[in-house]
Amino acid sequence: MAGDFEVVHDWRQTEAALLAARANGTAPVLLTPEDAASRYGAGYLGALQARARREFPDVAFTLIVDCGDAPGYALACLRAGVMRISMRTWNDKIADIARQMGAELVRRPT
Repeated sequence: MAGDFEVVHDWRQTEAALLAARANGTAPVLLTPEDAASRYGAGYLGALQARARREFPDVAFTLIVDCGDAPGYALACLRAGVMRISMRTWNDKIADIARQMGAELVRRPT
């Protein structure tokens, strides 16, 4: 997946990436900055994903929220509806919980 993603910090950047994807007919991978869960909070990130799905139902995108090394933030993001999370260190327990919730722990793209 190297190079096939775009880092987004806020709605403005997310919207721009999704508008470009719509125009180009692509399915982008959007990635939050490292440790975004602790900086922005799970509620904001869940709402960002929900708004993107609501306003761009025709764009097949993936949003990956970086949770650093914080299992608590990872769980909060899952509860907020985030479907893809990443952690600096792989965590089997979080991966299992994510699977049970219909979500996924993935490795952060580089």
